[in-house]
Amino acid sequence: MTYLNNVSKTKLIAHIAAALAAVLMAAIGISVYGADVSALCLFVLFMLVYVMVPGYAIIRLLGIDTPHLSTVLALSLYSGWGLNVLMYFIADLLHASFLLAAAGPLIAICWLVYAYTAKRSGSLKPASFSAGRSLAELPLSFCIFFVIVLAYALLSTQYQYMAPDLSASIILNPDKAYHMGLVDSLSHDYPLQSPWIQGRYISYHIFTEVLYSIPVRFFNMEADFLLLSCGPYLTTFAICTSMYSFFAELTRKPERAGIYCLLVMLANPYIARNIYKSIAFKFIITNDNTSGYGVMSAMAFVVLLKYWFKAYDKRGGRIPPAMTVLLTAFLMLVSGIKGPMGIVLISAFWGTLFLGWILRSCKFNLIVPALSMSAGFVIVYVTVLGAKGRGTATGGNSLISFGDITNVSFWKEPMTEWLKAASVPYPARLLILLAVFMIFYLTAYLLPFAVGYLRELYVVLTKKKAYVFYEVIVYASFLVGFTAMFFLRYSGHSQIYFGLLSLFFAPLIAYWYLEDALPRLSSGQMTGARAGLFKAMLGISALMLVYTSIMLAVSFDKMVPGAISHTDRTKEYNLYTSMSNAEWQAMEWIEDNTPDDALLATDRYYSVAPEKWAVDNRWANRFFLYAAYSNRFCYIAGSGYNLGTSEWPIRLEMIKKNRELYDPGNDARGDTARELGIDYVVLSKRFTDVPSLQGSGYDLCYKNSDIEIYEVKDAS
Repeated sequence: MTYLNNVSKTKLIAHIAAALAAVLMAAIGISVYGADVSALCLFVLFMLVYVMVPGYAIIRLLGIDTPHLSTVLALSLYSGWGLNVLMYFIADLLHASFLLAAAGPLIAICWLVYAYTAKRSGSLKPASFSAGRSLAELPLSFCIFFVIVLAYALLSTQYQYMAPDLSASIILNPDKAYHMGLVDSLSHDYPLQSPWIQGRYISYHIFTEVLYSIPVRFFNMEADFLLLSCGPYLTTFAICTSMYSFFAELTRKPERAGIYCLLVMLANPYIARNIYKSIAFKFIITNDNTSGYGVMSAMAFVVLLKYWFKAYDKRGGRIPPAMTVLLTAFLMLVSGIKGPMGIVLISAFWGTLFLGWILRSCKFNLIVPALSMSAGFVIVYVTVLGAKGRGTATGGNSLISFGDITNVSFWKEPMTEWLKAASVPYPARLLILLAVFMIFYLTAYLLPFAVGYLRELYVVLTKKKAYVFYEVIVYASFLVGFTAMFFLRYSGHSQIYFGLLSLFFAPLIAYWYLEDALPRLSSGQMTGARAGLFKAMLGISALMLVYTSIMLAVSFDKMVPGAISHTDRTKEYNLYTSMSNAEWQAMEWIEDNTPDDALLATDRYYSVAPEKWAVDNRWANRFFLYAAYSNRFCYIAGSGYNLGTSEWPIRLEMIKKNRELYDPGNDARGDTARELGIDYVVLSKRFTDVPSLQGSGYDLCYKNSDIEIYEVKDAS
């Protein structure tokens, strides 16, 4: 009733329309694409009991109180997420899985009992937000934002993950398949070991997969279903709550948070891989490589930092210990979800701190949280991302990565050729490319961000404005992320992840500037040439926003036919990125008839035909698919996907060894399989014309038109 008493008719219609759109999209996923309703409900229950309620208990017990429901949801999500990651490693260390299974429900029950008794006794202060009032305040702009996010998230996951009886072949996403293997592996144990190389471990950002691995381990859920059917809803929830909270908490006008979120979406920012689609849109909204969770958890970190400083000021400049632990946990979570984003945040924190000391605007005891977070980051980096002896995929040796970053832009090659033809000097060409890059990088925010950044630098350094730590860190994060993107090396184009925080923090800086400048323009304080330039800037930004909005619509129009139509298997690319019905049936057979810890060998790589493999390029033979889609956990990177570029000879040996398993003339193939610990050999008849492998240690146990599966017999 509180909600109905506070909501206007216009907002009520918008809320109903958004809810109906979400229900309709979910119904399509369920009825057309075969999503399991009971499994979806089980995942929602898991998120509530294991994540949201324990996370809410943490923020309430620490005294974090906010009028924004979005902040409550965002901080609860990442607090509970971090708690589950911690319990995962504790349970693994103690070899006590029951601790992980019981922690979430036990904490949830204890909190509910405590909250009930404390409320009755009056010792628990009521939360300042009213759920009914907060929901009633959701603007039309946020409803549109929510529907767009959900639509794109589903289009790139559930709506391309076709049921075998719907399509002749199932479209595969290579990144999703890789993460499925990680989830299945983590559901059994940590660390992730490469099966072909004893003692070499996969070095990766795995905290998203750790969370997903819990329902796989205890509720017999499937990794592919979690990522492709449940994932879009978790992605939408994380993006919508975190981004809304970010703008509601950190802008001067929180009532504009909905329109700010929508404008970021319509700006469709970052490097344009082709004329209508951006890489950031792909990485964040469709959540490839889980970078969306990384950006949103970083936003939640900044919001938590605001409340940390509230507690710090309330205590008279003394460190709040418990909240410092939570702040450190958030930084660790960001680092474990996407390492580069953790690097950006901790570096920006130290930079903001040093600048504050120089300006005499920060106390020296702030070094305590800085050291705490630094220690947390190092722990994650050393034990998860880059421990000695672990395989890690790195880029080349070049110091500056500007060329690699811009290589993904459709405009670079023709522009470079045109500049060369015009005899433009090399340094000038680089500056021009950088300028064009910035246009595609910040799109509608380029001018207000640039002016706002320079203006803020001036007013802060001249002390014409108070030094607000959690605001200055946003500026510092942009600078660190943007610089690191060009100078620090990660595999492939992964240095982009440094710049993603810059990209999604830049709109906030633009909004701060516009919120300060627009009142001066409307009141007549800004006149003459300054007013003219400001209006011109707004006009250019508006035109860019119109352009990017059209590109967003074009992108949607191009994605829908690909999602609902059958795959054209005559094209080589589609041949190697799809699975036939027969292959799918074989994967189901493996899942139903082999042990959960079975190690599979397969001759099916993602990407290209075997004759086109490039052993010195991990992107050309990324990984095997069958293990991921049969929910078998061991086989993660059999093709050496986790190896660095310089380690290609190791990958070559792995491929040679794998081919021995499929050589009919190799009478010792059974010995080779047993030496590698392989339980089943999967032969793809779609891609290789290999005669029967029966005998020499192999027993044929399954066969259809596209697949033969052999069990490796014991030596006896």
